[in-house]
Amino acid sequence: MMFKVHVRDVKLTLDCLKPVIDEISEYNKVLNQPMDELQDLQLHIEEGRDLVRKCSKVGAWSFCKKYRYTTQLHRHDKLLHTLLHLLELQKTRDIRETLVSVRNIETVVQRIEGNICVRQNQSETN
Repeated sequence: MMFKVHVRDVKLTLDCLKPVIDEISEYNKVLNQPMDELQDLQLHIEEGRDLVRKCSKVGAWSFCKKYRYTTQLHRHDKLLHTLLHLLELQKTRDIRETLVSVRNIETVVQRIEGNICVRQNQSETN
């Protein structure tokens, strides 16, 4: 019974992750961001889905297969968590990069506003 629950949990996780990772991948294309950061995770999700398909075919009395697949599921789950942690770090980096860009834009806008004020003052004095 625990085997089926574990398989179901892994399947649910993978099913939830896939559309989100695919969407992030599409944003990366639009933003010309590197695709290689997600490739390992996408590959691991596909491998996990294959593993779940294999596990779903294991019979109730196949204790050796259940043991072997349980070990593989645990390894898969551990690596998945590591890859998701790396994705979290990449997200933090992207947020910082965005913040720097916003501040740079803010600086440029302030300079433009300053130039407009100077020109308005000059035209008023003329």
